[in-house]
Amino acid sequence: MTETTSFKHVSYLWDDAKAAELAGDEVALLIYRSNLLGADLRLTNYGGGNTSCKVTSPDPLTGQDTPVMWVKGSGGDLGTLKKSGLAALYLDRLHALKNRYRGLEFEDEMVNLFNYCIYDLDSKAPSIDTPLHAFLPFKHVDHLHPDAAIAIAAAKDGEQIVKDLFGGTLGWVPWQRPGFDLGLQLERCLAENPGIRGIFLGSHGLFTWGDTAYESYLNTLEVIERCAEYLEENYGKKGPVLVGKK
Repeated sequence: MTETTSFKHVSYLWDDAKAAELAGDEVALLIYRSNLLGADLRLTNYGGGNTSCKVTSPDPLTGQDTPVMWVKGSGGDLGTLKKSGLAALYLDRLHALKNRYRGLEFEDEMVNLFNYCIYDLDSKAPSIDTPLHAFLPFKHVDHLHPDAAIAIAAAKDGEQIVKDLFGGTLGWVPWQRPGFDLGLQLERCLAENPGIRGIFLGSHGLFTWGDTAYESYLNTLEVIERCAEYLEENYGKKGPVLVGKK
């Protein structure tokens, strides 16, 4: 991944001084990153998208360290996200739900089971996208709906465009209803394509990630910028590619 911080089609808003104030607090950095992503409506629609981070925290009952995922809860907006808008869940319990999954026709029952995975009792209700973040092993994950990415994801030859445009460094999962099985599909895509930097969801959106909040943020901007460049190069002669509020 390059260290480009100048973009034509998206806004680079990261402030190193502000981020330094949050150093060591991964949840605070998650909120900071989320607010930056939500501030540029070219990256995702209002109320759309979700972000997450995975940390190690003491179990309130045993005191032993346990992996916990913080993820944007149901509803809310990335641009104004606060800690109260996050759901915090035991990561091992979310993975254990794979043993309870009975197939696509039983997707709805899985959402109720998320409640048995709650770590922070003040959590926002977990969203249907929770397993999509849980089953990706990366510390920080972004799921957005950028116009430029969706234009490609919804194209009839979108999968081939992604393959050609990113040289195999972006995966592809065909469209299906968000839910538990889609999380399993993302996990499978990563296993079959180790080393990729993100995954396109057909006709839906984009997943990108990083080992730090900053790496995830920059990776997300770079992928969306490349999508916008492709559209401008091929279809953008009549006007700007992205016209959302900066």
